[in-house]
Amino acid sequence: MARIMIQGPHGPAETIELTRLRTTIGRSARSDVCIPDAFASRLHAEIRKEGDAFWLHDLGSANGTRFNGNLISAAVPLTTGNEIQIGETVIRFQDDDSTRSFSQTLFAETTDALDPSNTIALSGRKNPTTEILDSSFSSRNDLLGLISKVGVALLSSSGLDQTLDQVATLVFEAVPAQRVVIMLRGNKPDDELQIRVARSRKGDEPIDEIRISRAIMSEVIENGKSVLTADAQQDPRFASQTIVLQGIRSVLAVPLSVDERNVFGLIYADSETRNATFTGEHLDILTTLASVASIRVENASLLDERINRERMERELELATEIQQRFQPAGPPKMDGYEFQGISFSCYEIGGDYYDFIPLHDGRMLIALGDVSGKGTAAALLMSSLHAAVHGQVAARRTLEETVASVNEYLAENTPANRFVTLFIAELDPASARLRFINAGHNPPLIARTSGEIELLESGGLPLGLMTIAQYEPGEITLEKGDAIVVYSDGVSEANNLAEEEFGLERLRAVVKNNLSRSASGIRDKVESALSEFTGTAPANDDITLVIVKRV
Repeated sequence: MARIMIQGPHGPAETIELTRLRTTIGRSARSDVCIPDAFASRLHAEIRKEGDAFWLHDLGSANGTRFNGNLISAAVPLTTGNEIQIGETVIRFQDDDSTRSFSQTLFAETTDALDPSNTIALSGRKNPTTEILDSSFSSRNDLLGLISKVGVALLSSSGLDQTLDQVATLVFEAVPAQRVVIMLRGNKPDDELQIRVARSRKGDEPIDEIRISRAIMSEVIENGKSVLTADAQQDPRFASQTIVLQGIRSVLAVPLSVDERNVFGLIYADSETRNATFTGEHLDILTTLASVASIRVENASLLDERINRERMERELELATEIQQRFQPAGPPKMDGYEFQGISFSCYEIGGDYYDFIPLHDGRMLIALGDVSGKGTAAALLMSSLHAAVHGQVAARRTLEETVASVNEYLAENTPANRFVTLFIAELDPASARLRFINAGHNPPLIARTSGEIELLESGGLPLGLMTIAQYEPGEITLEKGDAIVVYSDGVSEANNLAEEEFGLERLRAVVKNNLSRSASGIRDKVESALSEFTGTAPANDDITLVIVKRV
């Protein structure tokens, strides 16, 4: 596990594990690692994982990033013991593959505890389940022993399904039932009961249809009471068409709960023959079994939920990593120009896309797209946009052909309520000309050294709405000192606690007042103004910035 140990000029040292593909470090609260150092830029540096290696990148910081005492101008590989200095903050890198994380240890301990072989070794018995099945519960004095034996038997079950199957087996051996049904609620109190186990005494004999009297279910689930009827056909409490048609003679039903107020399921057993009449002793046995089993079933449910949650978290981490790989590895280098891009998702994954793609003839393609919606759906569509743009670039299509083809692809392959806004441009470094198409995106700003602020609006409809949409390119020339600021609506529509929007005019002012700075300096000033404006208000959309400056 790779980690960094951070020692600032004030306060105690802090250790942070590097679990992300890209870990940003800076003074901004939006950085993955926020350091309160006055000499640090808001978005100062980044540690990026590439394969099994970690690399340190400077993000165009004002005061630079030192690696083992030397200022870096390009990415450098990190190894254990390396020292990073940002302002007055010292960061040490450590990568120890032999270290087991807490979650891995906890999972191993849980697995060991639930391993049937370990249970057998601890109990000193060949098979605790077999011992219970061989036992005879003919006396109430055996109930205390039953509690112990059932508890040991259920330790051999790990997941919820296995636990419920084990409970059903114990019921068949404890009482003379011909059918056993176990029902559980969902995760919410008002969820419907669902049948999780339905077995007959003859295990290979399928149960074609299961009907349980509503009166019995109501008594158990709503009132939390156990039910015993020796002759259900004649019992006025539960006699119903369901009971009569199935020929049921004797019924047992007990609640599953860890306390009397929260019944989360039931165990139901019945018999069709007069030879298997249930008694009060059978009810005691089944109630005791259910009491012990309830705790194990509850724990198994929580274990299943945890496993599912961890699986989803792993999948989300993988999706986040894949999406981060779509972002440029770093700003491209081009004589006479500076490029910067940054993106913050309001959720783990987002729908904003930005790119710098070198073209075959020396030009640079610049793109920023914003998918409608947020979260997983938007991220999936964003990946399609990324692939479509790169496919058109590889085919050496013109700017107009690229946009038309991507629009047609999205219109034919996305839902009608989904669309993409896209600003895409080609920069010719020799002539400083920028040809662009704005497909329904927020008009980027071009800040001139003369003090003027222009908007780049030429284009057409958002992508994915109509296959036959037409797009008109625009063209500008960048003079020395001019800068283009492309942004997603997460910037202009960011809200503060009073639900006011940051707005285009505030963005204009920040860009105009900081045009003399580098591209990374303009980026930091925009991010700083945005953070100051929004304060502690949560982000309501993804925030993405792309800045191109001619120097």
